[in-house]
Amino acid sequence: MSEVVTRWLRSPGGVLAVTLLGTLLVTVLVAFAGNLALDLFHRNAEPPEVARRLTVERELFFLSSTVFWLVVVLVVAVLGRLWLSVGVVVVLTGLIGFADQRKQELVMEPLYPSDLTLGADLSFLSQMVGAGVLVAAALGALLVLACAVLVGRFLGRHFPRPRLRTRPRLAWGFLAGRVVLAVATVSSLLYVMQFHTPGNSVRAAYEASGAHWRPWNQSKNYTDNGLVAGLLYNLPMPAMPRPHRYSEATMQRLVEKYSAAAAKINKHRDTWAFEDVNVVAVLSESFSDPTRFKRVQLAEDPIPFTRELMGRTTSGNVLTSKYGGGTANTEFEVLTGMSTSQFRPQMTTPYQMLVPQHSDFPSAVRFFESRGLTTTAMHSYTSALYRRPLVYDLMGFDEVVFEDEMSHRAAVDNSPFISDKATFQEVVSRLRAAEKPTFMNVVTMQNHYPAAGKYADPIPSTGMPSKAGERNLEHFARGLRHSDLAMEEFLRSLRASGEKTVVVFYGDHLPPIWGGTGMSRRMKHETPFFVYTNFKKPEPEQRPTTSPVFLMNHVLQAANAPVSPYYALLEKLEREMPAMAHDHYTSPQNENLPWIYLPTPARRLLNDYRLVMYDLAEGKSFSERAMFKVPESPETRPPLLPD
Repeated sequence: MSEVVTRWLRSPGGVLAVTLLGTLLVTVLVAFAGNLALDLFHRNAEPPEVARRLTVERELFFLSSTVFWLVVVLVVAVLGRLWLSVGVVVVLTGLIGFADQRKQELVMEPLYPSDLTLGADLSFLSQMVGAGVLVAAALGALLVLACAVLVGRFLGRHFPRPRLRTRPRLAWGFLAGRVVLAVATVSSLLYVMQFHTPGNSVRAAYEASGAHWRPWNQSKNYTDNGLVAGLLYNLPMPAMPRPHRYSEATMQRLVEKYSAAAAKINKHRDTWAFEDVNVVAVLSESFSDPTRFKRVQLAEDPIPFTRELMGRTTSGNVLTSKYGGGTANTEFEVLTGMSTSQFRPQMTTPYQMLVPQHSDFPSAVRFFESRGLTTTAMHSYTSALYRRPLVYDLMGFDEVVFEDEMSHRAAVDNSPFISDKATFQEVVSRLRAAEKPTFMNVVTMQNHYPAAGKYADPIPSTGMPSKAGERNLEHFARGLRHSDLAMEEFLRSLRASGEKTVVVFYGDHLPPIWGGTGMSRRMKHETPFFVYTNFKKPEPEQRPTTSPVFLMNHVLQAANAPVSPYYALLEKLEREMPAMAHDHYTSPQNENLPWIYLPTPARRLLNDYRLVMYDLAEGKSFSERAMFKVPESPETRPPLLPD
C-alpha cells in the first residue's frame, strides 16, 4: 500500500495534488496568523488577548481570518508564486499593524479604511514616522521579501512540484486557474465591501458571531471585534441617509423661510460690521479644565486668567464629539456648522471622507470672504494629518500656514511642539501685516498628548488612580498654565494693536488621561469656550453646554454682524437645543434629552437642519448659494456711487 501511495505522490497528478493542498494549507495558516498579528498590533500584544481571541471570541476571529484569507488567495493568484505572496502579505500586515499603532499614539484613534489611501503618499509617511523609520521599513520589507523568495527556492529543490516549463498544457491550465481564482476572490471581496448594504450576508455573519458595534467609540469597536471587523464596519458609505422630503422645491421653501428669519435678525445688526474687524478662531489642542473633576486636586489653578475672562464674556462649555482625539472633527463642526452627530457613525473623519468628494465645500470661510475679509488657516504642526492642505483649499482659504511657514516656532522646555505663545505671536504679526480685515482659523499644538516629561516644573496633584496618570496630569496642567499666560499676552497684544478683533476660543477635546478615574461620560466631552472682543465692553453670558457648530453665530453676534439664512437656522436651533450628541440633545436648561422627548418646535428645526446638511454634504446643493449669502434689503444695499 505504501509503495502505491509513494508512486502516486511522485506521479504528475500526485505532485499537482500535493502542491495544491500545500498551497491551501499555507494560505490558511498565513491568514490566521496575519489576522492574529493585526489584533495583537492593535491591542499592544498583551498575552491574555491571544487566548481571548482564540477562545472566547473564536467565531469572530475565524470569520475575520476568512476575510483575510480571501486577500491572501488574491495575492497568490495575481503573483503566481506562493512564498513571494506570503512575503508580500507579511509586509502588508506589518505596515497596517504599525500604522494602526502609530495613529493611536498620535490621535487616539484606530486606522480607518480612508487612511489606507494615504499609504502611497511618501511625503505624508515621512512626516508621520520620520524619514529614518521610512527607510528602515523599506529595508525591512525588502529583507522579508528576499527571505520569502529564498524559502520558496529551498523548498522547491527539496519537494517535488509541477514542472510547468516542460508541460505547456499544464502551464496554461495553471494560468487559467489563477485567472479564475482572481476573479472569484475579487468578486467575493467586492461583496464583502458592500458591508453596509441591507441583507449583506457577511455583516449578518459577524453579528450572528457576536459582533457588538460601538459606533461612537471606535477604539472599543476595534478592540472588541478585531481590527479586520473594525475596518469593515468603517468602509465608506454616504454621510447621511436621504431625507424623505428632500427635493429642490423643499430646499427652496427652506431658503425662503430662513431668509426671512435672517432679515428679521439683521434689522438690529450693522451691515458694515466687518469693514474694520478681524476674526480669530482659536482651536486650542486638548484645552480643558481639570479642576472640574473634584476627585483630583492640583496645587494651583492652571487657568486662572481664562477662568476670570470666561466670567465676563460669552462663555461656557462645548460638547465635543470625541474623547482623547478627533481634533479635525471639532474644527470641521466650527467651520462648517455641520454637526457630526447627524452623520452616520461610519463618517468618522469628514476631512478625509467627505470634504475631498467636493470641488469646494461650504463653510464660514466663504461667508467671511463674501463680507470682505481675507482668510488664513494656520496650523502649528505638520500638514500631513487629516488631508488639511486639500481641505483648507476646498473650503476656500486664501492662505494656509503650517509649522514650516511660521516665523515664530519656539517650544517650552522639553515639549516637541510649537508653544501657544509662539503661535499667538505669529497670529499678531500676520494680522498687523495684513492690508485688509482677516478671518484667521488657528490650530495650536502645545498641549498635544502625551504630556509626561514636557515641563521642568509640573504642577503637583493628588487623586489620580495611577502614577502614570498622575504624571501626565501634572505635566498637562503645567502646559495649560503656559497656554493661559499665552492667551493673556495675546489679548493684551490685540488691545495694543488698535485693530478691532473678535476672538472665539475653544478646546477640541480632553486629553486621554482620565481613563479609570470615574469621570462622567458627559464631562469627558466638555471643553471651555469664550468669545472676546477688544473694541467694546463684553456682556457676560454664561451659556449652557453648546455644540461647536454654534460658535460662529456667537462671533457674528459679538461683532453685531448680519447673518445669512444658514446662520439664522443655526441661531434658531441653538435656542431650542444648544448641544447635539449622537444619542441625546441638550436642552436650554442643560438637561440631556433623547429625540423622543424634544419639544415639537425643536424637532421641526432639527428636521430642517438635517435637510440642509444633507443638501450641502451629500445632495445637489440646491440651497448652498442662498444659504451662505446675507439677504439684501434696502437698508443693507451699499449707497450708489456718484457718476
